[in-house]
Amino acid sequence: MRAVWKGAISFGLVSIPVKAYNATISKEVRFHLLHSKDGGRIRYRKFCEKCGEEISDEEMVRGYEIAKNEFVILTDEDLEKIPLKSTKNVEIKRFFDPSELREIYYSGFYYLSPEKGGEKAYALLREAMKATNLMGIGKISLRGKESLVALKSFNGGIVLVNLHYVDEIRNPAEIPMWNVSVEISDEELELAKKLIMAMKKQLNIEEFRNEYKEALLKLIDAKLAGKEVMVTEETKTARSLIDALKASLEAIK
Repeated sequence: MRAVWKGAISFGLVSIPVKAYNATISKEVRFHLLHSKDGGRIRYRKFCEKCGEEISDEEMVRGYEIAKNEFVILTDEDLEKIPLKSTKNVEIKRFFDPSELREIYYSGFYYLSPEKGGEKAYALLREAMKATNLMGIGKISLRGKESLVALKSFNGGIVLVNLHYVDEIRNPAEIPMWNVSVEISDEELELAKKLIMAMKKQLNIEEFRNEYKEALLKLIDAKLAGKEVMVTEETKTARSLIDALKASLEAIK
């Protein structure tokens, strides 16, 4: 397995050489776009709008637009000169209670493993965070940008959580009908609370499968076998909110 980042985690004067690995795997069913007339693959090519020539990746540079059609060109060498400690080191700035970090700031996850010689310091940090139930926060330069990250003891190791900065989180007040104000009767609220409590049980995440993906693969198999694809009927809904709540409670009972 290939590491996506190599560097060190430091807290106080303790430095731990580590590698970061992707914690998640994409399991999407991927499609190619085809020409409907002859089934040929659709390809995307990069063209220069000035000269009309097709451009290879080696011929491209990054440009930051400062005015219409005026750019500052930045090369890989320029970016390497940026004086960031986070390029090769994650310095834990502080430790905090996980309840202080709202879930909306979570962006992605990486598993951290120690490099040779860093095993004891790695295990010490893991066990100390586990015993205190605290997380660490710092910064890392990964995939061309500096990210805010948190570290947490997880399942026998340490997980690095990529975080959004505050200015990357959209204000929910911008969303239409977000803080909607409607009149809810006592009966409706009581029925909804009863339904929620009736549906409460210990979470077992393994119970949940990607049913859309499974149905999609069955559809592909059926198309290959020349079978007719069956369409299920839509579930009928109750006429009113009260009826829906009562029917739902009865179904659970």
